[in-house]
Amino acid sequence: MTVVLVLAGTMLFVAAILLVVRMTLGPTILDRSVALDVLVAVTVCAIGLHAAHTGVTYALPVVLVLAGCGFVGAVSVARYASRSDDVESGGDDDRGGAA
Repeated sequence: MTVVLVLAGTMLFVAAILLVVRMTLGPTILDRSVALDVLVAVTVCAIGLHAAHTGVTYALPVVLVLAGCGFVGAVSVARYASRSDDVESGGDDDRGGAA
């Protein structure tokens, strides 16, 4: 059991480090948003791993709140990015009128 716990914790730690690097180097806001969303998922997994190992249940509402915030944040950034692309491409249309 201890070997599985250490292996899972190590994989989650390596994933978190790689995600922080991706958030730092991501060329677009969508890359950073996806990395942040996956980092929230890794955090949820780490808290779940801790709760499964120790048997405590007080961390489960935290997992639920983090999962909800991660979902709402990802949807919000996606809606913002889709609207910002529409605004940028909206100025290039040919209407024939003055700017």
